[in-house]
Amino acid sequence: MPSDKALDAHVQKLEKAWAKYGGKILTEIRRVTKLSWREKEIVCYVTAGVIPYSDPLTLNLRSDIDTTTHELIHRIVSEPENWKRIKGNWMMLMKKYKSEPQRTKTHIVIHAIHAAILKKLFGEKRLKREKKAVRDQKYIRSWKIVDVEGYENIIKVLTKGLK
Repeated sequence: MPSDKALDAHVQKLEKAWAKYGGKILTEIRRVTKLSWREKEIVCYVTAGVIPYSDPLTLNLRSDIDTTTHELIHRIVSEPENWKRIKGNWMMLMKKYKSEPQRTKTHIVIHAIHAAILKKLFGEKRLKREKKAVRDQKYIRSWKIVDVEGYENIIKVLTKGLK
């Protein structure tokens, strides 16, 4: 278990990055997905010994602003009112990739949205870095599909009919 000092230092690093980019990231997630943030406040936990996840938003000592963005994308699409709006389009995408493992299918959509955000806010180099950092084979596969299909095309299917 890391020391309190190590945890505090990491939280401070995350807070600094969030102060700089958080508003832009939240706005861009909303713009790309055409979904609204229903929650007024999202509590974020930082701890050791877990993999990051979206609900409750929980990060670890390897998490950075890109991990936070990834989990927030999961969060906005899973909000009940938003899910109702995209469920049909999401299911079309899941059907298209039905031969892929569930984790890969889900992350095709998440990574497409993340690609759009990373590219716009941080540039192509950052997007490439994020893809290269992935170790999970199912995530690697989803990024490859996003590259082949084009993140714009996947997002277009997801947001079809949304205003």
